[in-house]
Amino acid sequence: MSFDLNHKFWVSTRKEIGQLIKKQNRLKKIEPPQEKAVSFKIFAELYVLYVELVEKLGFIYHNTFQVQKRALVRVLVESATQQLMKLKEELKDLEMSEYIYIDKALIARKLTPRDLVIWRSPQFLYRRPLDIQNIIADNRLYMNEEEKEEKAAQDWVPISEAVELIQAHERARQARVYKSNIKYDKKKFLKVHQRKKINYKFTFKPDQTMSIPVKRTIFAADFLKPDESCENLRKKDDVVETAEDDEDSINRIRNNAACKIQCWWRGYRTRKVVKIRKRFKEELYGMKKIRKLKRPNQNANSIMEMYKNEMLKKKLDEDFINLINDERTRLLQVRSPWMMEDISDHIRDWFREFYEKTQNFHPYPDPVKKGTVLVVIDETMTPMEFQQTLGKKPMTKEEKKKLRDKEKKEKKKKKEKLKLIKMKEAKRRKKLRDAGIIDIGYELTASKPIERIEETMKTYAKDWRNVDEYLNKNHDPIKEWVTEDELVKIHQEVRGLVDEYMRVEYELLREALAKDKNEKYKALKVKYPKKKKNKKKKKPKDMTGDRTLESLYHELKDGGIIEEVSHKDFDEFIADFNFVADDTRNEDDLTTLGPAKGDIKMVIQESMLGMGEFNIPKPKSLLLIGPLNSGKKLLCQIIASELDAVFMNLSPEKTYKYADDLKYFLHVVVKVAREFQPTIMFFDEAHRLFWKKIPPEAVDIKPRLLGSSIASKILKPLKKNDKIVLVGTSSMPWAAKAGIKKAFQKVLLIPKCDYGTSFLLWLELMTENAPDDMPEYAYSALARVLQAYNSGDINDNINQTLSIDRKMRLKNEALDPNEFLEYFISKNEPPIFPPEEKLMAKFNKWFGKSNKLQKLRNSYMAQKLAKASKRK
Repeated sequence: MSFDLNHKFWVSTRKEIGQLIKKQNRLKKIEPPQEKAVSFKIFAELYVLYVELVEKLGFIYHNTFQVQKRALVRVLVESATQQLMKLKEELKDLEMSEYIYIDKALIARKLTPRDLVIWRSPQFLYRRPLDIQNIIADNRLYMNEEEKEEKAAQDWVPISEAVELIQAHERARQARVYKSNIKYDKKKFLKVHQRKKINYKFTFKPDQTMSIPVKRTIFAADFLKPDESCENLRKKDDVVETAEDDEDSINRIRNNAACKIQCWWRGYRTRKVVKIRKRFKEELYGMKKIRKLKRPNQNANSIMEMYKNEMLKKKLDEDFINLINDERTRLLQVRSPWMMEDISDHIRDWFREFYEKTQNFHPYPDPVKKGTVLVVIDETMTPMEFQQTLGKKPMTKEEKKKLRDKEKKEKKKKKEKLKLIKMKEAKRRKKLRDAGIIDIGYELTASKPIERIEETMKTYAKDWRNVDEYLNKNHDPIKEWVTEDELVKIHQEVRGLVDEYMRVEYELLREALAKDKNEKYKALKVKYPKKKKNKKKKKPKDMTGDRTLESLYHELKDGGIIEEVSHKDFDEFIADFNFVADDTRNEDDLTTLGPAKGDIKMVIQESMLGMGEFNIPKPKSLLLIGPLNSGKKLLCQIIASELDAVFMNLSPEKTYKYADDLKYFLHVVVKVAREFQPTIMFFDEAHRLFWKKIPPEAVDIKPRLLGSSIASKILKPLKKNDKIVLVGTSSMPWAAKAGIKKAFQKVLLIPKCDYGTSFLLWLELMTENAPDDMPEYAYSALARVLQAYNSGDINDNINQTLSIDRKMRLKNEALDPNEFLEYFISKNEPPIFPPEEKLMAKFNKWFGKSNKLQKLRNSYMAQKLAKASKRK
């Protein structure tokens, strides 16, 4: 993106942040709304605003290279994303569901649910160290132009071979067809048609300026056949020849010909415009789709481009560090001697001032209290206060102890008072929350992300007001700020050194004063700050300390644990959103309609935001449950692909061969996952790891091998900031023991297909598989009849029905919708039926016991029913 566009985008986003801060400041002063719907509306409006803000800030951060500005934008985008997740949690608590519906707030901003998707790869990608990424990218990151060309040529070799093979087969097929035609009819197919030589010459229009030569061909050939059918044409031609001299007749003929041509041309053009408009309307209403033509390496190229930008940013960071070091060296050489003189002169003046007024010296400040910095900020005693302390007797040890105890008691009382106030405030808010009332003002005031955003914008307004960012197109750092920062650091260091030798001078003066007064001299004790003891944690023995990361990575890759996932994005999980739920709220302001299949995409994307560059809370493990062919594995592959994550398949059929040395295997898996993060650890049919009873046919793959190790050996060592997540799928979660709920922190149920999702599936998949000139089909009827089927079943149906052979026969044999019904009923043994309602009820029951919010909603509804029954 261009520098100019990024700068304009940043200017407009700054204004939006200012407006958002003003709105939040107004909301901080309001009283807690008594109605739950009002609180939900306010949070929904803020959530939509933060979605737009995070999207814009992420875009700006991705395209900002100047080091000091990048640090500032990073704080903004990280804080905004954290506040966004806080608002989402508040909305979830009010909705008592993983899915929220804020259609009214979206309509006010002229947005759709699709606009709430803030997943913008590669803006949120976690940046691996360049050396690690180079291992994954097969050393393409540091290649020069010649090496890139050689690698590209190697990549094209299999494609070239495939093209040559296809061409050879096509030529052989044409030869076989030609041979069979000759056998069938020699006279017809062996006859050679030769074109007659036509005499022609090149001329130009008369009286035309020849800026660009235009060749005109005048044919001398007679195109009229010597047949009876062309006799009328010959007669007309003769008539025209006889009337050559008649100018009126010639003009009339020309005008008639021109009118005829214009008539046909205008008709053709109008029909074409009407067809285009009709197609546009159909696409606008969602009745038709355009076939998507995707560039095969588009995602890989964008990720590579991102890492190229990272290399530029890394170079700018290194230049910035070098600038700091050079400036520090220069300041130490030039300014530090003057600083030492100024500080020592100031301290001597302080000595002299006190001696002249009190005939004594003020106690030298201890390093614990920042030394003589107290003198600069006027936190030492005045001469009058110091004289009052001279007449007092020194306190005994007991008195000092009593004073310390008294101070401790006062501090303790203050803490207890504050604690009581906080507890009362928390109880008050809890009572309000239980009654469905939320103190919005407190929530916004106590929010640390909002506080950081406000502080950052204040800092920006103060520091950057005199900086013209537009002129800095080379991304140079601002040297004046570096000088100021380093001067502050050097001043602190130099003051510490000056304090040491000035303390010696101070003691000499005190000793001389004691001699003058014939008093006993006693040196003051110096209190130094306690040095923090670095507790050396015992590092666990690294079983693979002698091996390189590249060798460990390739070991897992060769063993089939690390799999390459072809690029898939969330658009490939075809599903529609629920546009009706917000209008189906009951008296408690809760939605009565379940989620649509497309809603789960938003929940997964928000759960995975913590896998990006910023520190955002995320679950360590996620379990997707649903019937077979509902798209669970596709979602896992999409997550890995969108995050550019290393995909580790730890399913039982992959891991049973490591049963003999499980400790070593887990060590290698966790080590590689940490070093190459972001990483997805995938468990296909995860209930097998916790099976209550192992079926006889599955004993050989040892399904319970990793079940006991997930919580202790994999999840426990992971830290909050580790970009590693365990993702599992299950079509029979009730067949597992209770340990599956401990291993997976978050459980999501894939909703069943509804009409909207089914219609989109037929429309998208038929557009991709059917030819462009294929006539319109009854997508709506197919979606209505087959809407209960899972998306995987519909996909398999279309792929099998529209096979290559069937596509070749489409021009001669029109496609009948009944063919799709026949696939489910008669072409499979046994026939394929949609999931039964009993099965979905079983999933809902298990999900209600496993998901925290669904549990809360179920208990609330149960309490409501109990109260209603008592009233009766």
